[in-house]
Amino acid sequence: MLKRFGAVAVAGAVLMSQAGCYHTSIVTDRAPGGREYSDRQWFTIAGLVPLSSPAGGECPNGLARADSELSGTDWLINIGLGVAGAFAGAAICKDESDERVSSCAATGATLIPFLLGSRTVKYTCVPESRGQQQDFMPQPSAPQGYAPPAGAAEPAPVPSAP
Repeated sequence: MLKRFGAVAVAGAVLMSQAGCYHTSIVTDRAPGGREYSDRQWFTIAGLVPLSSPAGGECPNGLARADSELSGTDWLINIGLGVAGAFAGAAICKDESDERVSSCAATGATLIPFLLGSRTVKYTCVPESRGQQQDFMPQPSAPQGYAPPAGAAEPAPVPSAP
């Protein structure tokens, strides 16, 4: 019985480490315009591979600010996935010894949240630009194909070191 409790405690600890309070903010130098959008992003392999499309598809001029966080809903989703994985793991090994069932439950509780997880992304779009050229593009310093005026002296060659 003590081994079973230990396996459940380890599974719970691993599940809680998967559902840490993570928050990432990306702020650009562009002024936000309009309302703030919220989107749920789905990932696999501990967040390395996205399963959903990137946030900000409705922002034609790009994002001014984006915040990615593990919200309360995401916590509940991850805990639910861990509990479902524990039940699935225990069901797979139901005809085995108690120790083996506990091991399978712990494996399922860690594997499922590892393979599927969610995060909430809140973002604000950049307002439409008023001119023809977008705000984030620098003004050209010289017209394309610029050549020095006719009759200008050629620069002297730089002597090379011996």
